[in-house]
Amino acid sequence: MGSNEFLQKVQQSEADFTRKRSLPLTHLIPLLLNFRKGTIQDELDQFFETLHGGKAIPNISASAFCQARRKLNPESLAQLNDRLLDSVTEQIRQRRWHGFRLLGVDGSTGRLPKTDEIADYFGQPRGSGVPLARFSRLYDVLNNLVVQADMAPYRTSERELAAYYLLDLKEDDLVLYDRGYPAFWLFAFHHEENRHYCARVKHDFHAEVKQFIASGKKSQTVMLQPGKQSAHQCREYYLPDAPIPVRLVRVMLKSGEIEVLATSLTDEEAYPASWFGKLYQLRWGVEENYKREKQHMEIENFSGRSPLILLQDFHAKIFAQNMASIFVFLAQWLADERYRKRKHVYQVNFANAISKMKNNIVRVFLQTSPLELCWSLMERMASSVEAVRPDRSYPRNMKEVRVPGFQENYKRTR
Repeated sequence: MGSNEFLQKVQQSEADFTRKRSLPLTHLIPLLLNFRKGTIQDELDQFFETLHGGKAIPNISASAFCQARRKLNPESLAQLNDRLLDSVTEQIRQRRWHGFRLLGVDGSTGRLPKTDEIADYFGQPRGSGVPLARFSRLYDVLNNLVVQADMAPYRTSERELAAYYLLDLKEDDLVLYDRGYPAFWLFAFHHEENRHYCARVKHDFHAEVKQFIASGKKSQTVMLQPGKQSAHQCREYYLPDAPIPVRLVRVMLKSGEIEVLATSLTDEEAYPASWFGKLYQLRWGVEENYKREKQHMEIENFSGRSPLILLQDFHAKIFAQNMASIFVFLAQWLADERYRKRKHVYQVNFANAISKMKNNIVRVFLQTSPLELCWSLMERMASSVEAVRPDRSYPRNMKEVRVPGFQENYKRTR
């Protein structure tokens, strides 16, 4: 964090963070990452108590903090997350599906503070007095890591945000889409970039899908033909509008409903049709991630009322959650060893792990040798587990009316 290269990415202007201040950059960033949920002054006091081991605490005001953070480019926190993920990929063996990194894509909306500046920047639905942001995630569903996260204006297309993710993907990545994403141009983009996908498609998505359902076949590779509108969209995005090969796979759900999956994995011997039902179920991880973000990380609970502050809070919480996920991943290895002779499989309690990361993330960042602390954290997380009972399912409890603004539906993590 102290390098000139990182300083240039952080600065809003060339003069920012160049003078010695009471809240330097090396303190500001760990403070922003510290799972903040309280008032600014309480968070400042906790931070410096942690920093100084409970000794004399510098008198840093909330005003000084607000002035310092105005100089910070929120995109630098997203880049810090990229560095974290690169480091994890190099040093920790990741879970994969037959050699692929599984990436779930999903969108949502986030409720924002009601100010004119925020409403102008992010927008709001017609007839609603509440500004909204368009959330989008590229999520590693097997390793529980947010690979890319967007908080964009409300009217931004979810498909377009998903398409931008393709530019950074590799040949051994496999993207999972739900029914809201499939479009001929998006599949054509995957085909052009040689990037793999598996997507649930609606029965009326394309004529070839209807014919496949009527055929009764379990799996078939078809040449998807672009319609007039699809061809026009391809030209808009500078993509070829030629037919593309797509494999269709039939999955019979427990309810008796037929699910159709479209995939670029056309080799039926290497990837049998029987694999795809469970493969697509893994996409549920990105849905669970939104629950973690909104309930445990309080992603909609902001500490300011300007677009700059909102984006800082957003990217800081994404980074902090990924840090917690890495510790949970390692703690799970300890738990697996500790409880392997028991009847049930036990998993580390993620909400409890987030509580343990509060203030300790500061120590991890600022201690010269944090290895002992990291090991202690993993040991404590591995002791807080819950039994996994497979094949349990409950109907979703959908609320008819949601009160505008941040809601606390679960007990706070800390």
